Amino acid sequence: MSRTYELIEIRISRQVLWVGSEAYPLQNIARARTIKIVPDHKAAWRHYLGGLVLWAFLGAAATVAIKLAPRVSSIQASNTLRHVAVGVLVLAVALFVVNTIILLVRLTKRPYYLLSIETAGTSYRLLASAEAAPLRGLVHDIMKAIDNPAATFHYQIENLVDARGAKGFQIGKYNTQENTFG
Repeated sequence: MSRTYELIEIRISRQVLWVGSEAYPLQNIARARTIKIVPDHKAAWRHYLGGLVLWAFLGAAATVAIKLAPRVSSIQASNTLRHVAVGVLVLAVALFVVNTIILLVRLTKRPYYLLSIETAGTSYRLLASAEAAPLRGLVHDIMKAIDNPAATFHYQIENLVDARGAKGFQIGKYNTQENTFG
């Protein structure tokens, strides 16, 4: 799955942090940080191995049915059993291939980074990026602006958006540098 980006305007003006059309007064910001989100490869392997056991069981059952089909008393029942067993075997192989492709997609996912702003007990995920440097620089500039009431700046940053276009996408089970999101 390819990543989609949208260009977001970030600026500080008159002690207000603007992220797109959202405003955050600087005096209300308690903490700003960059969080690294790393895909959970162990969960991907667990999912794959669980599927592998199921598909192997289906394949073995279909193989046994194919071998036993000639022993069925009627020819019509024997042919029917053989056709169904071959269908189940083909289905098991197809599901194995799909499961393997899903594993490869999950294992090749790159980490991404979130800009997190915390205000009076509430944390907001403002931006997601494939690169850490722009977000880390933004955190430093936000903290400088809190100390300097005359500070202003203006950025345009590519914000990572999920495939459905949602900005607040589900993080799922990912490990971060400091936290585990579940």
